Amino acid sequence: MLAACGLLSCSRGGPAEAGPSASASVSRPLPRPVAIDAIGRPEQCTLGHRGILLDLGHSSMHARLGTRPDQPEPQAVEHGGATWSRVASRSLTTSFYWAGDVEMTGDGGTSEGSVYVEARVRALTAKGATVTLNGKVVGGWRLTRGQTRVVVARGGGATLIPGPNELTVRLVGGTGDALAEIDWIHVGTGEPTEAYAAPTREDALLNATVGGISRRALAIRAPGFVRCNGWLPASATLHAFVALAGSGEGDVQFRVLRDRTPPDVVGSAHLTAHTWTEVSVPVRSDTGFVGAVDLVGVRAPRGARVLFAEAKVLGTAVLARDEPLVAARSVVVVVLGSVASRTLGLYGGARPVPELTALASAGVLFEAHRATGPFANGGVASMLTGLAARAHAVEDPDARLPRPVRTVVDAARQAGVATAMFTANPTTGPAFGFDRGWDTYQAHTPLDDGAATQVFDDATRWIEEHRGGRFLVVVHARGGHPPWDATPDELRLLPPAEYTGTLEPRRAAELLAKARRVPQRFTDADRTRAWALYGNAVDAHDAALGRLLTYLRATGRERDTAVVVVGDVGVQESALAPFLESEALDEAMLATPLVVRAPGLVAGQRVATPTSHVDLGRTFLGLLGLTPPSQFQGTNVLTALGYGAGAGEAPGLIDRPLVASGMGRFSARWGPFVLVGTVEKFGKLCDLSLEPACVTDVRRTYPLAVDVLQAVAVDAMARPRGPRLSREPAFLDPGTMAALTAWGRLAEKATKGRHAEGER
Repeated sequence: MLAACGLLSCSRGGPAEAGPSASASVSRPLPRPVAIDAIGRPEQCTLGHRGILLDLGHSSMHARLGTRPDQPEPQAVEHGGATWSRVASRSLTTSFYWAGDVEMTGDGGTSEGSVYVEARVRALTAKGATVTLNGKVVGGWRLTRGQTRVVVARGGGATLIPGPNELTVRLVGGTGDALAEIDWIHVGTGEPTEAYAAPTREDALLNATVGGISRRALAIRAPGFVRCNGWLPASATLHAFVALAGSGEGDVQFRVLRDRTPPDVVGSAHLTAHTWTEVSVPVRSDTGFVGAVDLVGVRAPRGARVLFAEAKVLGTAVLARDEPLVAARSVVVVVLGSVASRTLGLYGGARPVPELTALASAGVLFEAHRATGPFANGGVASMLTGLAARAHAVEDPDARLPRPVRTVVDAARQAGVATAMFTANPTTGPAFGFDRGWDTYQAHTPLDDGAATQVFDDATRWIEEHRGGRFLVVVHARGGHPPWDATPDELRLLPPAEYTGTLEPRRAAELLAKARRVPQRFTDADRTRAWALYGNAVDAHDAALGRLLTYLRATGRERDTAVVVVGDVGVQESALAPFLESEALDEAMLATPLVVRAPGLVAGQRVATPTSHVDLGRTFLGLLGLTPPSQFQGTNVLTALGYGAGAGEAPGLIDRPLVASGMGRFSARWGPFVLVGTVEKFGKLCDLSLEPACVTDVRRTYPLAVDVLQAVAVDAMARPRGPRLSREPAFLDPGTMAALTAWGRLAEKATKGRHAEGER
């Protein structure tokens, strides 16, 4: 323990989430989580030599070219083992970030002369091109049909700007769908004195042996650089081995780039050709941020190459526990519908919700949990499949859980765990495919008699029947979603006083849906009453949760049963008539509560690292001690606390991009930045730390964040990890249609056509 404490004192920041009572269970630091890996994840990085290189044939350029986020990539063609981009439009615009003169000269001095832009081009039908940089002409290219050559544009008055730059190539002449093919574009200064050797990933990544030790490395010519974009955690460390391939000596430099801030040189090293030099430098930041690290080859003899091996940005050390987390015999999952996190006391809101607060005090509260889309069926699908909405294809309110997908139910039943699901939400009913695989499945609709909270009582009775065995129970409760229950006595006490409006609790969903179409019928008094009924429903569900927890305690199952409480979606608080599901992907709609209590967890911890519904499939099975199916994405959320590292999970949990999607829209968030858009185009970039309402577009002032999040959006919308399932429409029988009407869905004209298609 003393050794562990010594290691802790050397770590920058220590474990972010471990509370005071956790010290007794801490034994040793786990390997530090990797935020950026230049060798293992080279797609995060771009290469440069004597200026900026734009490798148009590489998939990483897709986001920069401003193409549709849902298209896999620009049309690519192969020539001589290289990948080129075929240009079909008259104008090609791309952006890049220029950090300073060291990219051009290597020594950090001032680069002299005007800007030139050269490219390797194969002309198809185009006869020439005009090149502009930041709106000023650089020069022109003369092209000859059928010829492949390097062309240079220079002589204009264009200049490079520290930070974001925009390059436009306008092709002249030619007809048809293909005007030219471009391999790469190079932006330099002064006069090009020799043939440009564009560095490619295939040439740069190699096994290098120095001093008898072989390492996987990136080899670049000086002056040159490797730039890797991503999330740089607080108190991170940049670690690498550097050497020189060839004779002589050289120098390298390490820089950290951040929007609206000059480049920060965090370290340097002198190289020789005979030994690897280990470098470990702090990133010097008290908070994590979206940015980049530059591995700069400043100087090397002609013909030699600078080697960067095992280059990584490492997060803060995570501490392993003395004892591994004991697998729970059983797991109870409560999914609350349409709950706004910020209204709950444990998230700083006004509603005390004492039962949920007590559960969090005995377990772990996740402060930044995010839904995978704006619809409850998609959110629960992500929890059960471990897949993002784009992958499991439940991205609209009429989509059904695809038949081929494997779920946590399949894995639990194979391990002999009894399973049951009880739902009060019609969008996770049988018509939507959620009845598949459970030993017991019961669905209540808004048309049924009885309280909205009866699913808790159903679950309690089922657990009583299986109290001696292992079980997985999922309760999808109505939560804050209308219709609501309220007695006459409760209504008399709810604000506003002496309310005379038409918002009746049992028909509230239908009335709210109509109010969205005819806002004039919805008054401020109606809105006040709606929020009061929502609060009353949240209190009732909190009490029902308390009854379920009391039963587990009374029967002795509390000690070996993990309990997870999570929301399916949030509430679009800015809407005139809130609480219904919406296509909106604002942060209020995506923010949901998450609380986990499990045997052996240190009580009272809070985790600020963002988590997602995609993580919960692995978490449910991890709590049961089971291995998740291979196609599951995400990470067991308990790895943030040092658990699970021995079960195939990465140690620790660093800030990751979280993508929500639905109805052709996406919202990609990383740290305070959110990029919203549609499958047709990238939208605006917001900085929530400056403006939580996400109104102002800050794309021009945060170019690094734009680069990073556009690449994230392309990966999520066009290249979801693993196979993408086909959408299956729900079969809406008359009973389901009536339930959805009471749920506030079919009353909206915009959805009627889609429901008719599902019925067919």
